[in-house]
Amino acid sequence: MGVTSVRVPGKVMLTGEYSVLHGGTAVVLPVPRYLTVTESDHTDPSKYSPVIRAAAGFPIEEIQEFECEQKLPGIEVDYTEFYHKNSAGKITKLGLGSSAAEAVGAVALRFERAGLSWDDHAEMIAAYADHIHRGVQGGIGSGADVATCAFRRPIKFKHSHQEILVDQIEYSPDADRLPLNLVWSGHPANTRDMVDRFESWLRSGDENAGKLMRQLNKAASDVAHLWFRSKTDKLFTHLDKFVATLIACAMAADIPLILPIHAELADWAEKHGGRAKPTGAGGGDMILLVGDLPVDQLEYPVIPLEY
Repeated sequence: MGVTSVRVPGKVMLTGEYSVLHGGTAVVLPVPRYLTVTESDHTDPSKYSPVIRAAAGFPIEEIQEFECEQKLPGIEVDYTEFYHKNSAGKITKLGLGSSAAEAVGAVALRFERAGLSWDDHAEMIAAYADHIHRGVQGGIGSGADVATCAFRRPIKFKHSHQEILVDQIEYSPDADRLPLNLVWSGHPANTRDMVDRFESWLRSGDENAGKLMRQLNKAASDVAHLWFRSKTDKLFTHLDKFVATLIACAMAADIPLILPIHAELADWAEKHGGRAKPTGAGGGDMILLVGDLPVDQLEYPVIPLEY
């Protein structure tokens, strides 16, 4: 048997940030930067990340018999494409969901070794990976990152009342096909800190918190149904509303969502007929550019998205 290896895409949330933690709908795309997970005889398990350590030993019923006979020797992970190296040689994580990709990659690798293809078992792989990832993260997160990495397609994601709903998005031929690009902000985001601030705000007794949260969920749902299925003007109207509501929530929760580079690129994109918005928890990591924009003018690292 040859060495088994899998490549897991990164992810980016187009809309639904924070809302998805409280029953809102998120739209998430795979990013063509890949984490490579390979079985290896030369890996020291003591150097595994917490997610890889958990995923390597997690019991998976469907492949238990195979692994009793063909024990997984070890796991090696290549993170190169999930990092950016600047001109000074400094290496920074891009914020593409590396821990989610680790969980998916380790589980998918084990399935592939056992002769169960990723394509045919994506839903099962997503479920195992989400359970593992959620356990390592202490229950924090919606599961959207894991689902996107596992299905490797654009999805609408909703986690409500203990039920996870994943719809793979089909592109409508009647929709405007807008180019999508990611730009590295130059600043890594502290996602856990910002999510903690958001949750503390919701629990604070702020009389406006519940109202703003409902508005955010509605705005997230409205725009989610328009991605890849509507004309540009309609999408931008609802995208602007979602971003404005997200900013209002962030300000109320004392979250530094918008950095100077966000404001700079938002003005630049609008000037050229497009849009720019923070992604994920904001405050750094990747910035989403929407529209036919002259990205070659930018001095920042750009990743074109495929869909």
